[in-house]
This record gives sequence, C-alpha cells and structure tokens, in this order.
Amino acid sequence: MTSDSRGSAATAEPQARATAVDAHDSGSHAGPAAPTRAEEPLGIGGPARRGPLPLAVRQGLPGLVILVAVMLVARPVGDPDTFWHLAAGDYLRRTWTFNGPDPWSTMSTQPWRLHEWLPELLMSAVQQLLGLAAVAWLLPLGAAAIGLTLWRAIRPRASLLASAAVTSVTFVAMSQSLSLRPHLLSFAFAVAFTAAWLRSARDGRPRWWLVPVTWLWACCHGMWFFGVVIGAVALLGIALDRVVGLRQWLRLAAVSLASLAAAALTPTGPSLLLSPFAVNETTQYIEEWMPPSLHQPGFLGFLALAATVVLVWARSRRAVPWTEVLLVGLSIGLALLYSRTVAMGAAVIAPVAAATVQTLLPPDREPVARREVRLTLGLTALGLLVAALVLPARATVPGWGAGDLDAPLSALPAGTVLCNDYGVGGWLIWAHPNVRPTIDGRVEVYAAGHVKEHIDFERAAPGWQSYLARTHCTYALLGRDQSVVEALTARAQWTVARRGSQYVLLRAPR
Repeated sequence: MTSDSRGSAATAEPQARATAVDAHDSGSHAGPAAPTRAEEPLGIGGPARRGPLPLAVRQGLPGLVILVAVMLVARPVGDPDTFWHLAAGDYLRRTWTFNGPDPWSTMSTQPWRLHEWLPELLMSAVQQLLGLAAVAWLLPLGAAAIGLTLWRAIRPRASLLASAAVTSVTFVAMSQSLSLRPHLLSFAFAVAFTAAWLRSARDGRPRWWLVPVTWLWACCHGMWFFGVVIGAVALLGIALDRVVGLRQWLRLAAVSLASLAAAALTPTGPSLLLSPFAVNETTQYIEEWMPPSLHQPGFLGFLALAATVVLVWARSRRAVPWTEVLLVGLSIGLALLYSRTVAMGAAVIAPVAAATVQTLLPPDREPVARREVRLTLGLTALGLLVAALVLPARATVPGWGAGDLDAPLSALPAGTVLCNDYGVGGWLIWAHPNVRPTIDGRVEVYAAGHVKEHIDFERAAPGWQSYLARTHCTYALLGRDQSVVEALTARAQWTVARRGSQYVLLRAPR
C-alpha cells in the first residue's frame, strides 16, 4: 500500500495508470496505449476486424453458448436438496420465522437459520402456483443468469471468439454444481463481484453498488461471504500494485466493510455472519465437501482455465498485476478445497482467463454492438421458452425420491420417526410431512456425531443397532441394496412393509 506522500500523485493519475493496464487487456505489450474500446457501453457499435467467421456469426456465439447451457439443464427436479428448499419456502410463508428450532427432524440439535430464504420463497410460490414443472424451469433460468453475467463480465475484456470459448469452458467447470439450488445465484454473483473489483483495480473507483448486492446475496445463499473475500483479495492486490493512494484505497476498503455490515442486516440477523462455519464439523462426511478428483469433468474444466492462464503468464514478458495473480490464486484454492467450490473457483477465474486468452489474439477485438446484444438476449430467451415448453411433459413428477411408495408413506401416523437413506431425507420433508426423518441434507442442524453414526448405520457397521435405539425409529426407508436392509430383516426381525423400484419401506417388530 502506498503512503500518504505518494498517494496524492498516484490518485492524480488514475486514468493514466488505467490506460496502461487496458493495454494489457487488449493484448498489447508496448508502452502507453490509446484508450481501448474494451469498456464501450452495451449497444454501441463500431468497426470490427475480419475473423475466421463472419461477424454476424461471431456475434451470435455468446447467445448460442447460453442457449445450449439452458437446454442441457432442462430436466426434472432431481437434486435431493431441492425438496427441503421447497419445504423451507412453504414453512416460511406459513410462519415468517427465520431462525429457531428445526421443525422436521427429532434428531437435529442445532438452530436452523433460513439464510437462503429469498430463493426458497420464490421456489415455494412457483410450486404452489404453477406446479413442479415450473420449479424445474428455474434451473434453466439460473443457467441463463450465470451465462448472461459471464457475458457481461467477459466481453469488455475479450473478443467474441475468446469470450465464447471461456464461457463454454466455465460452464463445463460449473457443470457438477448446476443443480436446482440457491447456490446458482452465488456463481453469478461471484462473476459479477470479480469483474467489478478488476475494474476498480484499473480505475481506482469504488463500486458502492456491491453493498446492496451483498445484502441481496446474503438473502440468497450461504456463500455470500465469498463476495467479501473477493474484495479483500482484490484490495491486497491493489495495494501491492500501488495503483491508488492511501485515501482512495481506504475508500475501496470501505466497500468491503460496508458489505459485511449489510450482510448482518438481513432478516436472519447478525447470526448470519457465523453461518459459513456451521458445517465445518460435518463436511468430512459429505461427498460434495470432499476434495475434487481428476475423474470429475468440472474439475478438468477448471484446470483447463487455470492452466491456460498460468502458461500464458509464464511465457509473457509483461508484469502481471498482483490483483489478477491473487484472484487466480484464490480461484485455484477454492477449486482444490472441495468439489462443491470448484464452480466458485471457475466463477472467479473466468474474467481473468478471458483477458489472458485475449492476449494471444489480435488486439482489435470487436466492440459490443446492438446486434450482439439482440442475439444474446434473444437466443437466451429462446432457450428459456423451449425449456418452458418441454418441461411440462417431462418434469411434472420428481426425478428423485420414492414416489412409488407414496401411498404407504402417507398412511403412516403423524410424527412417525423414520430411519431413512441420507439422500431421500429432503424429499421426505417435502412430500411426507407426517414423518420425521432422522437425517437430511441440512447437515448443519445435526451434530457431527449423529452424522457419523448414521453413515455407520447405513453400512451396517459394528454398533449399528445403537442407532435404532437412540433414534427410536419405528419405520425405515432405505435403498434396496443398502447393507443395513439385510441386517434389519435378518438380525433385528424388521419386516418389509412395501418394496419400491429403488427403496424399501421396513417396519420395526411390534
């Protein structure tokens, strides 16, 4: 960070420094450059260079990438966590209670905070008004939001071909997490926040709109704090790059501090600030919280982005700004941490990757013209329209759960404690409020010991009988091939009440 004595000079020349950085954005390695068209407002046309494809075709590429992504996720509701999010929205509409005891499981021991209440309300209202197929349409809508955010963040930094390529690979990197959950919004927010802080690193201007958007993010998903983390990393990079003076840097820092304060003012209250740490003890037992694998296409997609950036930087003669280096480091750290955060890493690295790829191409990239805007928005709308037309025929019933056992489950007495397969717990909460599952995807409300004992129970590991005694379950809904099914029937005298295609309903001895 610069001192006050140097700060006045640095502050007096923000545009000169921004111009030098824009030379990097356009692929130039020479000295001071003429003002770039990279940040030209949407809807303004201009001369375009020749390319391997006609200009009209290239201008349709961003929208075509988004259309394909939207169509690929037009499928029935199949994420097990979607169902408890629906139930949470129903519960909130009835009670308007954002914090308190868990209303569904008898085995939960931690307070339940509805820190994703805004999309849950939306999902619940859509389901009540239009049915489950309309809920399934929210996944294509989320993919469209991510795609449009990527386009808006990337196009000022790269040509049409480069931006389409980076957007495509980014979607691949996010593919494992493109499911109907509020985390879709976190990916779009992360792209927007990264692009905003990169612009602040160029021109020294604080983006105060990040403060209310952080509040909105904090009402949508638990990963809201990554917006503050992105800002903190960018602030460190801006200080190391010495592009602004101390007073201007403090103004930028005030954006992050105000964003953190805004997150404490949601209906969930200041306790939201502690929610990121609520799942730490249980992450070791959940698959998506495991480290990523080279067998995962999404992780390979992220590695392609990261490798491209690092290799281009290694061969470049110019000095890479610290802000970009640290943001790329953050993205790599996120991707290596958990399978769940690979998509977040892709969101952070995408704007930097686009600018880096652009350095390999001619610098006179196409300006964003009205035709490109019309094609991008039009093709996105077309994808959403087609998804809306096909989903009623394929998504009126859930793609997850034990639907063929609905009748016997509905006949169980209210308050029946059910030892259940972990994956079907959320569906039970939504589809059968008369039962009380012993586990579900809201692992933050369960003690770590309980989660471990449940896993041992499903495997019929030594001591599994103690789980039955502790939970007092009188019925069980388990996968047909789970080891504990045979153990229950052969060694504990449980009987099969009904068999389904994937699950079996068992009854305790009377």
